Amino acid sequence: MNKKNSKMNFEGSLNDNINIILTNESVDNACTSNVTIHIDDKLKQYDCMGYTTDIQTMCLIFQNKTIRSTSLANPRLNDENEKERLGVTEFAPGYFVTCFTHTNKENSYFWNNYGKDVKENKVLLQFKNFTLNFKDCINTNFARVKNNKICFFNSRVYEGAVNNRDEMCQLGYDIDNCINVVEVFDVEYKSNKSKEFTQDYSGKAHLHLDKITGIDNSIVSVKTYDPTVFGKYKTDDWAIEQETRILSSLFYTKFDKWEYIDLILYDEFFRDLTIVLSPWDKGSLKKEVEDILNNSNLPSDILNSISIRDSVYKNKLE
Repeated sequence: MNKKNSKMNFEGSLNDNINIILTNESVDNACTSNVTIHIDDKLKQYDCMGYTTDIQTMCLIFQNKTIRSTSLANPRLNDENEKERLGVTEFAPGYFVTCFTHTNKENSYFWNNYGKDVKENKVLLQFKNFTLNFKDCINTNFARVKNNKICFFNSRVYEGAVNNRDEMCQLGYDIDNCINVVEVFDVEYKSNKSKEFTQDYSGKAHLHLDKITGIDNSIVSVKTYDPTVFGKYKTDDWAIEQETRILSSLFYTKFDKWEYIDLILYDEFFRDLTIVLSPWDKGSLKKEVEDILNNSNLPSDILNSISIRDSVYKNKLE
């Protein structure tokens, strides 16, 4: 259970068993003061990040300027085994993912399986590669959770909010937890028999505290957990997705009160967006997309950079 460069959270007291819970790697090139933001260098090679959805969800993205990150404990994830990691399943609710495909080629699999059931209402949003200027595209100070409450990324501001709990709650903040680490990376696809899916991510150890307590043979039992495996791997069955993820993990890892986190988007996130219309479009979808754009409050230079086109699969899919 040795994980290089990981942070550790301790739970318990000297009179009880102590739990050591590893958190995601602390990296030197963090973009903000306390929250750790790590973006894999490999992502710089991509032109765009694709997001297949329905016209109603697209409307919400533009109206609210948010994009949803779903807890890995959410039963509606396409791979329900995401939350099943031996020894640490209980930590899955504290990990949230927003999923994109990093190919700029259309994929009939996505058209057939994403964006709800009304085929003619689907769109593919091909965002420019926001990983190149992440903090100009996505707010790393605040996000939103259920009931439109505001949550914090880990910072000194969050620490101050906790000290003024009653006032902050009245102002619409949820300060029961905060986003501690954000990672952006490509999912790795492995055999379902590989160690990433079969190993036990919990373990036992003993701490010798003689020098601290002054008592000979002072030993405390320790239970260790490594939930940092969450969100990183899927089985080979899903390799067709060519998936890049934004993974947000919480400071308090065993936390199940948030089903989702809505990341707040800056206007720059939408620059040079290409919107691909459903292959099953009957002719009305472009007008709906244009109405959404015109009703947004994006500045004109951003709107003028957005293009709309037909699918390469138009009239070719059943």
